[in-house]
Amino acid sequence: MGNIKTFMVGAGALGCEYAKAFALMGLGCGPNGSITVTDNDNIEVSNLNRQFLFRKNNVGKPKSETACNIAQTMNPDMKINPLVNLVSPDTEDTFNDDFWESLDFVVNAVDNIKARLYVDQRCVWYEKPLLESGTLGTKANSQMVVPHTTQCYGDSQDPPEESIPMCTLRSFPNLIEHCIEWGRAQFEGLFTQRVMDSIDLVKDQEAWLKDARQSETSAGVVEKLRNIKKFIHLKNNASMQLCVQEARGIFEELYDHGIRDLLSLLPPDHKDSSGNPFWSGPKRCPGVIEFDPEDEAHLAFVYNAANLIAVNLGVNPERDVAAMKELAKASTANAYVKKTIVVETPEEAKEREAAGGAAPTPAADEDDEAIITELIGNLKISTQGVTEDSIIPADFEKDDDSNFHIDFITACANLRARNYKIKEADRNKTKMIAGKIIPAIATTTAMITGAVGTELYKFVQGMTDIGKFKNSFINLALPSVMFSEPDDIKKIKSKEFDPILCGPVTCIPAEFTVYDKVTINEGSLTLQQVIDWFTQNKGVEIAMITCGDSAIYNMYLPGNKHAPRLPKKIEDIYLDISGKTIPAGRKYLILEVGGSIIESGDDFQMPPVKYVFA
Repeated sequence: MGNIKTFMVGAGALGCEYAKAFALMGLGCGPNGSITVTDNDNIEVSNLNRQFLFRKNNVGKPKSETACNIAQTMNPDMKINPLVNLVSPDTEDTFNDDFWESLDFVVNAVDNIKARLYVDQRCVWYEKPLLESGTLGTKANSQMVVPHTTQCYGDSQDPPEESIPMCTLRSFPNLIEHCIEWGRAQFEGLFTQRVMDSIDLVKDQEAWLKDARQSETSAGVVEKLRNIKKFIHLKNNASMQLCVQEARGIFEELYDHGIRDLLSLLPPDHKDSSGNPFWSGPKRCPGVIEFDPEDEAHLAFVYNAANLIAVNLGVNPERDVAAMKELAKASTANAYVKKTIVVETPEEAKEREAAGGAAPTPAADEDDEAIITELIGNLKISTQGVTEDSIIPADFEKDDDSNFHIDFITACANLRARNYKIKEADRNKTKMIAGKIIPAIATTTAMITGAVGTELYKFVQGMTDIGKFKNSFINLALPSVMFSEPDDIKKIKSKEFDPILCGPVTCIPAEFTVYDKVTINEGSLTLQQVIDWFTQNKGVEIAMITCGDSAIYNMYLPGNKHAPRLPKKIEDIYLDISGKTIPAGRKYLILEVGGSIIESGDDFQMPPVKYVFA
């Protein structure tokens, strides 16, 4: 145990428990052992209830450094090294070949699928064992990945996280969760995106307009410009009274005028195509809310929205609720102007997604271009005295109780719930959902750590029989604890007929796995020399060579266009066409090849090629 070199990715709830367990197990305490822990996050207040190595005085400090320091006090002999780097393609200079090849074992303690898949891919390439695990409330699982023996994590990955359909968020909420997600989106649009658009336009109007035209319809560009114009007007005339008036206007647009527009399109007695009431089942018929400064929820919305706008504008917020109430009373109602809106029902959304269609958008107006020209002209004048440093976009932070963020989303979501007669939520529930705080229970985390530690003991003893290792599936609420043997590694086999290539495909070598690779270790070679190497050593004719997203060679290009590349070095071709650099210290490229077997003419499938050029 002492001489094992371990790499742990993540120092959150699972990572803290693992660090403690490793200290008690004596992992990395020998003369040749070590543990490296990396996590690019800092400790937040909301972490303290489930990441048990951290205390209040640790808030703001790096998770990995804090966890390693505390674990080392439990076992001073443990050689544990903290890093604050994200494990990703962008940090391959840090997590390079020498680093991965030095390891004996890898432990995943991350909470997102993308990071898990990347670490899994690295473990497959470097042929390192991986212990994968995760928790969610009372549920937990672990998976032991043994190179050349078991399936890797990517062979049986978790299903994608379910998202709430956009049409449900926009027009047909029926759960408080829908309202909270909608409130979070309103926060982002009003106090972050609108301000960032304004900053980008102030920097360079032509560049902003070019980017907007590429990503939006003309109607979308008009809407963005109108929002920017309104924000710049607020900036040029900044005052708390104006912020309150803007907040009241937002209130009326969201809970009064917007609901009137929806009901004018789909009135309470509307029938669907079958003659049944449209507003039935999960589709709740909304009701209009008129602004009342005496209503606590109405005032909470205006108070928090106005202060967020003030912070955007660089104005000191007003924290006196009584003073804000007087300003709200002095504000005036905006006249209702009916708008033409586009509404998609959940049923229509399912049909569209099944057909692969795009979401509906308002039809472009013939005058949109004229309106864009007029708005840009107005903004050229109104933005002259505005600097990009004088406006501040909101950066969502759930753990600062004084920044109005969670309070705004709570008020925003609860008023939305009132529109649709949905039970309202308290601030804590809003914070958990909007802040995407994953529920964790101490007993679940401790139990899965025990299961992982058991597999680590087996590996250290040199066990190779797949039947000795166990994956675990646990739900303490039932309670249910299940262990199963890891699945056998998948083998890629030849096909007598491939429906895509319309013919046989032969695997070289036969029945290879994701851990196999073809190595060319003859120094720097030209493209022609690599093609000849495959002919002489594998008996194949190469038709295609790629490296990542870059096509190194394609014999099917018309006019023999690939010929000028043949005398060039493979690595030089890659650098020329990709525009990328090879990570420092890396002396190889990973190539994918395709073509046919010279003897039979059949297409072939081959593992990745490790081309070592130095």
